[in-house]
Amino acid sequence: MQHLNIIMITLILSLTLLLSLHVKSQENDYDMTDLANATSDINYTIGAQVGDFSQWSQESMLDGTTIIYNLADDTQYHLTSAQMDTFNQAYADGLVNSTPEALTAVLLNDMIDVEQGTYDDQKEALTDAAKEIATVTEIADKLVNGDQQTKINAEAYATENDLRAIKESSRQKFNTSISGMLEASITKNMIEGYAQDAVVIDVIAGAFMATNTVMDFFMNTSVSIDELTPTQLNLDWEQHNVGVESFMYGVYANDPQSTLEMTPR
Repeated sequence: MQHLNIIMITLILSLTLLLSLHVKSQENDYDMTDLANATSDINYTIGAQVGDFSQWSQESMLDGTTIIYNLADDTQYHLTSAQMDTFNQAYADGLVNSTPEALTAVLLNDMIDVEQGTYDDQKEALTDAAKEIATVTEIADKLVNGDQQTKINAEAYATENDLRAIKESSRQKFNTSISGMLEASITKNMIEGYAQDAVVIDVIAGAFMATNTVMDFFMNTSVSIDELTPTQLNLDWEQHNVGVESFMYGVYANDPQSTLEMTPR
């Protein structure tokens, strides 16, 4: 009996470790906290508690030992219907949200956050570039409106600090940041819109499933707008890529006919 208990506990611990590896939190995973908690609760009941119950109950089975337990003594070791229902609900949710399509939708949602971060970075760069240019225009304003002493001081300051012209690097940084902000905005909203299209989700999921590149897709995928087809989002990972278009572009586009080379399907 003791040998059996050891085997049972070892098996439960192994299963718990295996499950913990699978439910380990990652950015592009559905939140499995409820399932993790319910699984831990079930495993404790069928593992540690079973070991404890077996240990004290087998004492009454030894020859020459007469221990009459109360029939209610086993209640605390039962697996309750509430435990089972809580687990089954979390388990059902976990299964539904572990399909290729569901995980694709989660990843697209994470990509929205990435584009938001890109937008914020470009906005900060734009602010910096504007400050660089404003430093020069402020000197120019002093040249226009200042008295003679102010003009002299402004000219000297511009010379000493290499501010005798707006730099090409500042101009490029300014324009690049504006373009970057707009591209991030468009990409973010295209992802958000396309994620509502079941056909798009199916196409993406089918691509990484058919090519057996699941982990490559979820670990390495980047998204961009196609250079030749502005209505197409390209998803590229190391071993494969896929381009998707959606009727959702026409639903959300600000002025689809004025800027597009192709009409969304």
